[in-house]
Amino acid sequence: MRVLLNILILLFIPGLSGATTGTSGNSHEYQNGTQGSFSGISVVSGPSAVFIIDQIDLKGNILTRNKTIMRELPFQTGDTLDLHTLEQKAEAGRLNLMNTGLFNFVKAHITTTEQAFATVTYSFVERWNIWPLPVIELDEPNLNQWLESPSFSTINYGMDLLMMNLTGRNERTRILVKAGNVQSLGLSVQTPLLGKHQAFRTALVFNMNRTKRRAYATEDNQQLYYRDPDDFISNEYRIGTSLSWRPGYYNTQIVRFYYHYHDYADTLTILNPRFGPNGESRFSFFSLSYIFRRDRRDIAAYPLDGYLAEAGITKKGLWFPKDSEMDVTTLEGTIRHYIPLRNRWYAAWSMTGKWSEGTTLSYFDQEGLGFTHALVRGYESYLISGQKYVVAKSNIKYNLLPERESTIGFIRNEKFSRIHYALYANIFLDAGMISDRHTGNNETLANRWLAGAGAGLDFHTYYDTVLRAEFTINRHGRGGVFFHLSAPI
Repeated sequence: MRVLLNILILLFIPGLSGATTGTSGNSHEYQNGTQGSFSGISVVSGPSAVFIIDQIDLKGNILTRNKTIMRELPFQTGDTLDLHTLEQKAEAGRLNLMNTGLFNFVKAHITTTEQAFATVTYSFVERWNIWPLPVIELDEPNLNQWLESPSFSTINYGMDLLMMNLTGRNERTRILVKAGNVQSLGLSVQTPLLGKHQAFRTALVFNMNRTKRRAYATEDNQQLYYRDPDDFISNEYRIGTSLSWRPGYYNTQIVRFYYHYHDYADTLTILNPRFGPNGESRFSFFSLSYIFRRDRRDIAAYPLDGYLAEAGITKKGLWFPKDSEMDVTTLEGTIRHYIPLRNRWYAAWSMTGKWSEGTTLSYFDQEGLGFTHALVRGYESYLISGQKYVVAKSNIKYNLLPERESTIGFIRNEKFSRIHYALYANIFLDAGMISDRHTGNNETLANRWLAGAGAGLDFHTYYDTVLRAEFTINRHGRGGVFFHLSAPI
């Protein structure tokens, strides 16, 4: 509570604790100052028009290896560049480093000499890298569903241990233990970037979930649950591996291969014959996925400039074993575009779609609108199941409080005491449709166009934290205040 109070004081009284504007490692604004400050870059220039980079200095990277940092820089010693190009490349490198998730702040400084040499210096504040986090998880598809009828019996609890960058090469290990209605055990190990050019990365994943409460159908856009207080009615296991390839800075290709095993109580298939494939309650299958991603966003956690394009295909039920009980193919894609306007105004839009087809489309792995990021704002209280959907989002925002950098005086560790924060007001309009071939209820929201509009506030701070509150009204005249923990687009 004391930390929260201190942050609020810093937010509204920027003169405290040496707050400064526009120079944090996460700044998005161009500043044409006397030293040529460029979005976190300061320049002290000599008279020459073209410079040879003779030195790249790295400061503050206590854990992260120099090789890991140099991999993200689109220039190297010996390059000959004019000052404008050097500024652009230094800024591109700074953003690449911010998006590794290893740093809270990255700043660059360019110094040139009369002999036409240039030194580029990067300074860092690394993130805390070992997080033994308590898990408090809602057994609902989203926060707003739980707020409508809050119950402690639907809260799961446990421990999530995340260890990042232990060897300084941006590797990650995660161990999850969870109890409550859902008991889970999870392990994921992500290797450092491998190969001469650090272009490859592999990961191993194991997940086990068993629950006493399980949604078995959706009716009137609300999930129906069956609960057995004495026994687990759902047992799900997944084990697999993935391989990603990122040869440059912006394009990534990912292949995932998993084995799945599911064991459900027969009651679920009695309540809904379409719950499992072909009415089965116990089945297994392999899945194979391919994803292509092109990411040119400035700051991935809360973008204001650039774009993201992603497309993927997943096949559940492969040619082996021959009697595989699944046959579903899913195509997914998204494009998001972020546009800085002028005078602290920004715009953004996105288009997201999903298409699933097969002979064993089942409820147990069906998702639609209202699950995770696939959401038409204004319908947070509904879950709309289906096999195909498309969602378009748009918003215009104004930077009420330009990004500031402050220090929380009573915290000694710079990884927590040095913070940045910004506040945005926005208006938005969303529209979308989901197709459900199985609906027979005229009251359902599937198979018809949905739309919502409203206004909200976004608060963005360090460690990729986004707090969002929005008032929304949908095309059916229903409105409310909704809360989210991620960027709107």
